[in-house]
Amino acid sequence: MRSLIDPVWLLLFALTLAMFVEFQNLRLKRVVKLLARVSVVSLLFMSSGVATLIFDKFLATETTPEAGWSPEFIFVLGGGYELGANNAQDFLGTESIRRVNAASELWQKYPRSIVVFSGRQPGTETERAPTRHGELSSEHAISLGLVKSRIIIESASSNTREHPIEALRLSGVNSDSKIIIVTSDFHLRRASSEFRKHFASVESFGTGDAASGLSWLDFVPLATHLDENAYRIKEFAGIIIF
Repeated sequence: MRSLIDPVWLLLFALTLAMFVEFQNLRLKRVVKLLARVSVVSLLFMSSGVATLIFDKFLATETTPEAGWSPEFIFVLGGGYELGANNAQDFLGTESIRRVNAASELWQKYPRSIVVFSGRQPGTETERAPTRHGELSSEHAISLGLVKSRIIIESASSNTREHPIEALRLSGVNSDSKIIIVTSDFHLRRASSEFRKHFASVESFGTGDAASGLSWLDFVPLATHLDENAYRIKEFAGIIIF
């Protein structure tokens, strides 16, 4: 279902209709041609770093806690991992690494807090234990200095909506707990919104992956930009749908 919320296949479908299907109805033919032109422009825009900067203006909503405020829990939302030939060859994806790095840095500022690695990876149920994502995240965090005794793995949730629900089922966590969520910059708005439905005191901390300025490469259509912006379009879809 997640794969269907992807802008690229819709745009390519419109282009395919215009190029390979001959319509007898003149009005329908014009509509399809218009959709094809819009698709080309959209693909060019989404393949640019300019689009990334614009999208992040709306999605990257990191907050700054007030002086003296200290979290009891730091929730690190899962960003996915890759299955290897066996357990020893599994590895965290880029977004997960960024989130663990950011959380480890944040924990140095709040060492009395508990770090919770939230989420299991859907689609890996028959291959790995649901705790696998949390285990990989913990190993990486410990290598960065985080203390093992300050780590909890929450492996029941599988999406953004479920993270805060399952968080409340953890020992010591309640709706009045002071928490910080750590996730990718483009995921901050939706994640913060979901947690604030269940918690009274929520701050958010991003991975700092948003670009700080424009370069000439941001105007060049690149596959890397398209990949990054596909994630952002999915975030907008998630905000609208949920």
